Amino acid sequence: MGLGILSDPYLGEDVPGTSLLDDLHSHGALYVDAPTANLKRGKDGIILVPQPSDSPNDPLNWPFWRKTMLMLTITFGAGVVGAFGPIIGAGLVQVAENLNSTVGELSKITGDLVLSIGLILILTAPASVVWGRRPIFLIGNAFLLASAIWSAVAKDLGSLTASRVIGGIGMAPIECLVEATVADIFFVHERGRWIAVWSFALLGGICGVSIVNGYLIQDVSWRICFVIEAALTGVLLIMTILFVPETAYIRQEFNTVSEVKAEPGPELVSASKGLSPSKTSSDEKGFAEIEMTADIESSKKEERPQTFLQLMKPWAGHRFSDQSLSKIAIRPFALVLSPVVAWGALVYGTTNAWVVALSVCVSLLFSDPQFGYNFKAGPVGLIAGVGPFIAAFLGNVIAGPLSDWVVKWMSRRNGGIYEPEFRLMMVFPLFITTTMGWFGWAVSANLEQLWIGPEIFFSLINFGQAVASIAVVSYVVDAHSNYAPEAFATINAIKNLFAFGVTYFVTDWILSQGVLKTFCTIGGINAWVCLMTIPMYIYGKRARSWVHRTPWMLA
Repeated sequence: MGLGILSDPYLGEDVPGTSLLDDLHSHGALYVDAPTANLKRGKDGIILVPQPSDSPNDPLNWPFWRKTMLMLTITFGAGVVGAFGPIIGAGLVQVAENLNSTVGELSKITGDLVLSIGLILILTAPASVVWGRRPIFLIGNAFLLASAIWSAVAKDLGSLTASRVIGGIGMAPIECLVEATVADIFFVHERGRWIAVWSFALLGGICGVSIVNGYLIQDVSWRICFVIEAALTGVLLIMTILFVPETAYIRQEFNTVSEVKAEPGPELVSASKGLSPSKTSSDEKGFAEIEMTADIESSKKEERPQTFLQLMKPWAGHRFSDQSLSKIAIRPFALVLSPVVAWGALVYGTTNAWVVALSVCVSLLFSDPQFGYNFKAGPVGLIAGVGPFIAAFLGNVIAGPLSDWVVKWMSRRNGGIYEPEFRLMMVFPLFITTTMGWFGWAVSANLEQLWIGPEIFFSLINFGQAVASIAVVSYVVDAHSNYAPEAFATINAIKNLFAFGVTYFVTDWILSQGVLKTFCTIGGINAWVCLMTIPMYIYGKRARSWVHRTPWMLA
């Protein structure tokens, strides 16, 4: 057992996701002998996981500026996509009046939007596995641009609903391919901070749009919001063409953890046994010498870097998988049974869906006199935007680097071996902040306190949501890195289907049971979901082993 994680009796240390990360700075590491000298390392001696090839065209080997420009582009895209969802959320009451509809009917458009995202993910993820990430990003941007233009000129509720559904199709790539793209170009010990940057942009878009659009809806027109969104989406399309080359790459797998065999079966070896490197030799009973499972292709050293024009091709010109699209399209359904993916869908799906529900309710709660506030769209936008935006920023600034630091710190105390379950430590602050946030929001909003009370607790919820994104995305990416697009297609599809259902009944739920009972119930469910991380941490390694040993799961 390594730091509370149960060892696997079938694969020992050779479980996908488990890797040798830091043998130079760990105490009692078993893997500091000569064979590890062949492993590629970073400047600080950290072993690079995954091991890059020798090709200059391997995305892992790209110069830092290219990776940065790519991440800045898709981060900007995350902000645009995040803003597209609640773009008129702060002024639902006013928009409903303009379209001769009701707040309840208009709020269902958000449900239709997230439903379209969830359904199209089943196609976008497999397509990205076969044809690469770049063409899917480009097609998604085009759909999003068309949707924003259509929404700006929509004449009635039906037309606006249809345009938003098209927008959902355009939002899907940012929902499921950014996580895979991060895994394509960054090493394990670098991913947390970049996931945090993407997460902040997404949450920042969700929160920040309300700050501006509340006053635009109040003083100008709700249509101008979509005009601005269309302009931003046009900029995103141009940036994607220029700065987002194909990141999918076929490289030979290279395991950094050796197989340690003992009689009569595999046995977990850890630093806690007190064995020194000098005692680990091939002629000792119970242990075999360290064997490399794959070699880097030396022929790729002579490969020439691709030119800018080659990188700008909309499609790489070849498939990245020999499997049929229909076969890969089935994989997200099979991955529902992966405990890692199921946990990710439970935590990420519920925490995100409740925030979507809250954003739908904010306009109703603070604009309708029956709830004691009766604010106009502008102040509602500030309440829904300023505090949560600051909280999302702080959550990502703290949690991103902290996640990577925890990974290295725990690996050094685990004999240099990294387990993806170390990422789950970030759920602890998620549990604290969101539990306080939901119950605090329920009580303060029910008592009709000064608006600053609900605002503080709303901000705590968003802080926790930022942490949740980093914890779930980094864990699933590290545990199922080879199947990240399909895994996040599953997680995001479930998340969006749940959010679709929530947006359809949450306003009626509040009107029938009241603010206190509704949000206390949500707080209780949230706390239970977070506590499910404890068994995931303990049994996560065995779960990864089971998925790897189940042929039909990853067929």
